[in-house]
Amino acid sequence: MEMVGESLQRTSLQMANEDYYRKQANSYRSSAAYSRMRNLYPVLQSSINDCRNEKLVN
Repeated sequence: MEMVGESLQRTSLQMANEDYYRKQANSYRSSAAYSRMRNLYPVLQSSINDCRNEKLVN
């Protein structure tokens, strides 16, 4: 039987850097799925436009 602590030591959970997440966000924003979602939800579209130039992350 495997102990929980042993399995946690073998699994390294590490967050990617900020640049990786920015690239992921840019990729998603240019996808067809994102475009369809924005068109389906007008409130979401207006909220995105309202926040477009806000600095949300330091």
